[in-house]
Amino acid sequence: MEKIENQPPLDCREPFHGGSFFDHEGLPYCETHYHAKRGSLCAGCSKPITGRCITAMFKKFHPEHFVCAFCLKQLNKGTFKEQNDKPYCHQCFDKLFG
Repeated sequence: MEKIENQPPLDCREPFHGGSFFDHEGLPYCETHYHAKRGSLCAGCSKPITGRCITAMFKKFHPEHFVCAFCLKQLNKGTFKEQNDKPYCHQCFDKLFG
């Protein structure tokens, strides 16, 4: 993260908070748009992922946001089934689609 005075970030055009911005390919971005450009926004909450991450269904999630689309139980990568681009635990999948 770098410092710059009074220059709005690309995409959202809001002023940088505290003069800080994120550099991506030589251009300044706010944190959200920086992570959007890098593909590191959570598909569950749309917020930046800066720590642990689960990648499933060609998307990235905070671990606590990778949940069954029906019962909302937290899932682990590899222990879910997919239907219509949504993750389900095995029990809900069998109940709904079995």
